[in-house]
Amino acid sequence: MHLNQRFGMIMIIATLLVMVATVYILFDYQRDNREALARAQGLDLARLLSGMSWNELVPQAGRKGLLAVLSQGHSNADFAYGAVVDIDGKVATEVTRSGVIVPIGDIINEPTGWLGQRILPANDTASQVEFIETHAPVFDDGVHKGFVRLGYSRPGFSFSYYEMPFLASVMLPIFLLVPFFYFMLRREIKPLKEISQRFENISEQGGLTQIELPQSQALNDFMEQVGSYIDATQTRIEVLNREHDDLTMSSKLLTYRNNRVDAILQNFPDAILVIDEAGEVSYANARVERLIGIEVEAMLGRKTREWCNDPQIIPLLTFGDVKSNLQASQDTVDVRLDDSNEKSLQFNVYPLFTPGNESKILGRLVVIRDVSESHLMRERQNEFISHISHELKTPLNVLSMYSESLLTEGADNEEYRIEAVNVIHDEVERLSTLINNLLAINQYELGGVVAQRKHVRMHEFLEDAFTNVTKARGIKDLEFDLEIPREMSMVYIDKDLFRIAVNNLLTNAIKYSKPGGKVSMSASENEDSIEIVVSDEGYGIAESDIKQIFNKFFRSTDDNVRQQTGHGLGLSLARQIVLMHHGDLTCSSELGKGSRFVIRLEKVSTQIMDAAVS
Repeated sequence: MHLNQRFGMIMIIATLLVMVATVYILFDYQRDNREALARAQGLDLARLLSGMSWNELVPQAGRKGLLAVLSQGHSNADFAYGAVVDIDGKVATEVTRSGVIVPIGDIINEPTGWLGQRILPANDTASQVEFIETHAPVFDDGVHKGFVRLGYSRPGFSFSYYEMPFLASVMLPIFLLVPFFYFMLRREIKPLKEISQRFENISEQGGLTQIELPQSQALNDFMEQVGSYIDATQTRIEVLNREHDDLTMSSKLLTYRNNRVDAILQNFPDAILVIDEAGEVSYANARVERLIGIEVEAMLGRKTREWCNDPQIIPLLTFGDVKSNLQASQDTVDVRLDDSNEKSLQFNVYPLFTPGNESKILGRLVVIRDVSESHLMRERQNEFISHISHELKTPLNVLSMYSESLLTEGADNEEYRIEAVNVIHDEVERLSTLINNLLAINQYELGGVVAQRKHVRMHEFLEDAFTNVTKARGIKDLEFDLEIPREMSMVYIDKDLFRIAVNNLLTNAIKYSKPGGKVSMSASENEDSIEIVVSDEGYGIAESDIKQIFNKFFRSTDDNVRQQTGHGLGLSLARQIVLMHHGDLTCSSELGKGSRFVIRLEKVSTQIMDAAVS
């Protein structure tokens, strides 16, 4: 198809589309206006009729009602029906347009919905007609009698003969503009058409290099310029392609290296922040969020004061003049992320120098390390030393006091000598227990403890341990209960080590029991395991402390616990001994009601050890 013909067809099709779109917009605007008018008139008339009484709206026999007068004098051609119905929906009177039947509508029971509008379909389901109905309540002497219903046909797209002049006045300018733009376009593209024709002629003559155009030196010059431009363009494209390939390869290599470096930094055990010379965060690994509690996205591209509110951290990450302070620094602060989570964080700041010029700083590398465990361990060790000092000092003072008394006036008093000997014996036993626990834990941590296992009768072992611990513990007026089946399997354990574990559990139960309380030990056996239970009716353990009671040096901050002497080693040692025997030690407790410790030994482990020995 010729170029002019193509442009002509495109202009005609575009004009038709514009005309169709214009007609659609006008009809849609007209439909919206008619629907808005129907809704407004319906609502106004419904409110007006709702103010009249039932008897005024429902005519007497042989008389016209207000609805009939309304339908005859209504100016809106979309008016379809009007009806007065009782509260059960039964029609008392109605007026309709020819061919319209009042549609069936749901009964409105809620007072909030008595006045309103809704869309109802025609009773004829095959018809696509819909009505915009406005309903309002009708009262008679203050009593709700029913509703007035006014319906308008929902407008659709329609065309009227009387609208022809208006449409013609809109379409005519559009139609007349088509030839004007067409001729203007032809005038503008005429030079391009001539050049296109000459290119076609040149192509038909067999190539650019052998063609002479003596009739138009200007065209010949133009063609030479075009050829030179095409050659230069082709050369430039080849260069750009080579550069693109090099850049693609370099980009892939850089991406690989960046991904590898990022993977290393993301898996680094410490949190890493990179702060540029403007004081903004340019990199942060995922560990930062876990330590500081702030999302990485909230830090990137922002200064420290914009995302951090902690007055201790801000000075550590705000460096002022980046040219100053070329040395690395280290600071440790305690950061509380919430009421129950306090951490000790160590901030190590290293300057990032420009490659080849160590006098210029590009930014700072901040390495944040969680040192809470080491701080907590030091605190516990300090507390442990304090407790051990007290534990050693108290019995030594008692021993010194009684020994001096025995050397002086107390030596002649038989009753006092007996009391002194008993006290000295108890204090020596107390010191011995403490020293044995310390030595056992030290040997266990150094790997020097070797379990000397042998077959042990569990009933006799537990009964003997219970008796030895409880026989001299009546000062609290406690009740003791032992329930151990006589016929229990033999176990393969280190008797001396396991006695330490059981003794520590029993002494703790006695120590933290209330006067008059009960301390119990029981044992049970099934096909797979043996369970030993030590329980008391003492002060109990807080839920937050249960997770830490098996840690070395840990002691609760509860006042009832602090009043008792202790060093935080008994439960830790007991658990280590149980674990050495391939068992498990667990605790359940409730404040004010007591605690329950359970040792569970797998019988399979005992049988395997037995088989290995035999």
